[in-house]
Amino acid sequence: MAEKIQSSVLSEENLDSLRTLVPGDTVDLQISMPAAPKRVKTDYIGMLIDECLLFHIPTSAKWITVRDALTVGNDVVVRSVLEGDTGQVIAFKVKVLKLLSKPSGLLVTTFPKRIESIGLRSVKRAQLGVSVTLEADVYPTDENVTGIIIDLSEKGSKVALQVKPNWPILIDESEVKITYLLDGKEVALTAKVKNHKIENDVVYYGLAFTCDEKLIKTLLSRHTLLA
Repeated sequence: MAEKIQSSVLSEENLDSLRTLVPGDTVDLQISMPAAPKRVKTDYIGMLIDECLLFHIPTSAKWITVRDALTVGNDVVVRSVLEGDTGQVIAFKVKVLKLLSKPSGLLVTTFPKRIESIGLRSVKRAQLGVSVTLEADVYPTDENVTGIIIDLSEKGSKVALQVKPNWPILIDESEVKITYLLDGKEVALTAKVKNHKIENDVVYYGLAFTCDEKLIKTLLSRHTLLA
C-alpha cells in the first residue's frame, strides 16, 4: 500500500478536508479584479501536496475575461460544497502561479496555507460560517428554523438546512426572511427562493435577495469563509 503523504504546511485535519476534493469536482473560484471580484465555476483537477493545485480553465471566448484576470500572483478564493456524506463546505485562498492553454486550459496555483470549513450537520457555535434563522409562511410560528449560509454574493446566497418533518420544503419563488446576529443585534434580510436541492438529509436553497443592498454588504463584510 502506498504511504499516505503528509503536509508540512497544513494540519492533518486541514489536509483531510482538502483531500475530500476529487478530480472532476465542481468548485467556485473567486478571482480578484480591480472593480469587483469575479466568480466562476469550474473543475478541480488535482494537487501536489505542499506544491500546487490544478484547475480547468476553458479556452473558449466567453472565458477571455476570466483568463485575463488570472495573472501571476493574483489572489483566488476557492470554495467547494461537498454535498455527500461529509456534509461540509471548504474554502481557501491561493495565488496564481501559471495559466496554460495547451494541451488544455490549466490553472496552476499555490498550495493553500489554511482551510476554512463548515460542517452542515452540526450547528456548533465554534464553527465558521453564518448561522441564520429562517421565517416563511409554511413554517410553524413556534419553530426555530435554523440553517447556515454556505455561499454569498451581493445578489443572493445559498443556505443549507437539515431536512425535518416539521420544516416543509420551500417551493421556488417562495418569500423568506433570513435573520442573523450582528454585534448582538438581529438583522433581517428578505429573499426569494430561486431553486432548491435535497442531498442526504440536507436541503440547499438558492436565494435571491429582495432587500436593501446596504444590509447585504454588511453581511458580506462579516462573512467568514474568506469572503
